[in-house]
Amino acid sequence: MENKVLSENIEQIKQYDINLANKILMCDLEKSNIQLAQNENQEYNLIFNSIPLHSTLSAIEEAKKIAQNVQNKKNHNAIRIVYGLGLGYLPDEFSRSIGGKIIIYEPNIQILKFVFSIAKIDAMNKENVILCSNKKDLQTHIQNLANENTELTISFLNSYKSFCLDDIKLTLECAQKIQGEMTANKNTFLRKAPRVFCHTLYNLKHIFSNPNIVDLKDIYKNKTAIILCAGPSLKENIETIKNNQDKFVIFALNPTLKLLSSNGIKPDFIVNIENSNTIEQFSTTDVKNHYCIFEAFSAFAVSRLKTRKTFNYISKDNFFNFWVRDCLKLTDNLESYGTVSYTALMSAFIMGFSRIILIGQDLAYKNGQCYSKECQFGQLECIYDENEKKYKIIVQDFEKYAQAFYVNTITIETARKLAQERLEFLNKNLATVKSQENKDIPSQSGYALFIETFREAAIKLKQERPELQLINSSTGGAQIDGYENIKLENIVETLEPFEKLNLDNYQAKIDKNYVVSKMSLLEEKLSQYLKYIQDFNALNQKLLKELKNKNIFTQNCEKMILKHKEIFSSIINLKNDENVGFIVNVYLHIYEKYLRFNYFANVETAKETLENLIKDYLEVQENICNSLKGLSYCKTFILK
Repeated sequence: MENKVLSENIEQIKQYDINLANKILMCDLEKSNIQLAQNENQEYNLIFNSIPLHSTLSAIEEAKKIAQNVQNKKNHNAIRIVYGLGLGYLPDEFSRSIGGKIIIYEPNIQILKFVFSIAKIDAMNKENVILCSNKKDLQTHIQNLANENTELTISFLNSYKSFCLDDIKLTLECAQKIQGEMTANKNTFLRKAPRVFCHTLYNLKHIFSNPNIVDLKDIYKNKTAIILCAGPSLKENIETIKNNQDKFVIFALNPTLKLLSSNGIKPDFIVNIENSNTIEQFSTTDVKNHYCIFEAFSAFAVSRLKTRKTFNYISKDNFFNFWVRDCLKLTDNLESYGTVSYTALMSAFIMGFSRIILIGQDLAYKNGQCYSKECQFGQLECIYDENEKKYKIIVQDFEKYAQAFYVNTITIETARKLAQERLEFLNKNLATVKSQENKDIPSQSGYALFIETFREAAIKLKQERPELQLINSSTGGAQIDGYENIKLENIVETLEPFEKLNLDNYQAKIDKNYVVSKMSLLEEKLSQYLKYIQDFNALNQKLLKELKNKNIFTQNCEKMILKHKEIFSSIINLKNDENVGFIVNVYLHIYEKYLRFNYFANVETAKETLENLIKDYLEVQENICNSLKGLSYCKTFILK
């Protein structure tokens, strides 16, 4: 007989999470230890494993007291995590009396099935209330709902302290890390986006000359691939790799090249997606003898390397790649998630390998090592500070470490500054994850998210190709579910040598007329944008000069201020243009910090702001000029 209460609750959940709704429906309550009881006020109470989840005096009063302890109740830019559904008293009270988004986090599916089978919970009908049951979904909801200023709180029934306190702490820590990672990613994106845009346009000649990774679909069916990452386990297995190079196709990430070169290992594919200049990493390797896989936005110095053949990996999750993908009429679903090891994994999958081995993908600081000693950041070490009672990252030789950041386009002083900033970032983002031995091991919050990314990739790839074997030979590193933990020395015993394929004859496929029309339109709109920026800079320089000379807002100044606002209004209007709006939006973030106050409120504020604004937008002007040069250069090449 159909349970109408359960059906109605399930339909409500299906509106935003059909997977959770199905899990609840499929849950078997036969062996659950959940019961209903009544407290002294004749209110219903939920008994779980013989523990009353609500107060035995008054469940309603208990919920009100917990809600009263929440700070900033009227803050609508807040996410209130309610840990534990119970019978819904606490979520109902939150939905009535507290502002913001409410995420009910209940990890026990049996409790969800039991409660939704007997009760309609008012909170579940509110638009600002969401239910989830695992930390991955919690992460997704926070990413969708939060920004860097969102307040995060967690509340729970007193009974949950007795059997869930550690997980409550972990849940809050997880939520805070996700928000921190979001902020860091946003800041990184805003910082790197202009460079990404500029590099991509300079790379267009190479991009349009190269075949795409999807052209290599299923060329290596029933063969084995090995992906060499820069973690400590790479060095530990270097001899095994060296002695068995003919048994697998080797995908090497760019930071591993020095170590591989010094050990006589020749990668079949070198993978790079860095938009910062990593050319120094290639100094020990003659790439003329190697196939390479590069992202569209890889640093120009790397993209122009003369390789045996370069294959484009143009992911759909980059803000400017959609324009490049449109030029090439690509319809694939390539993703990168900002990590080169994921790009290598997806490339190997596209090529049809039946077995893919990860090594050096430790995603944790094993035995104090952050990276293999011979790799780019081999000077970093993770130690436990007994005085501060926490892990920290130190550098064995700072000058040697700073050399990893040095290229001939910057000074060594700038390299040292970048090295110090990176060290501070690493220490601020330390975390712990579970090792393959199920022990806590130090790691980075970014690595912790990558662990989840690779776990999800395993699920997705095996659904598409059930016979696929995914192996993690990064022994002693972080546990990545979905990958078999097998030592490399045991795997190679089962493998036979095979002949590698010659891929030299693969060629680019482009519609020249379509590409030229796309470039011409972008060139026209970018030139219009550049003209606005040049006018804006020239006007601001003139206005600043007058303010410095007169030190008052003259009538001429007032006219220029009106013109200043008029020009910027024209720039803002361009952000809605389908051809150039995505680029304008990237640069508009620079202006956002000036919108927080009226910078023409007084002369001193105006002068200080104009000086900073001119400095910032001269950089924008230079970026757009360089981008137009790259676009024109490629257009000439295509037309020839």
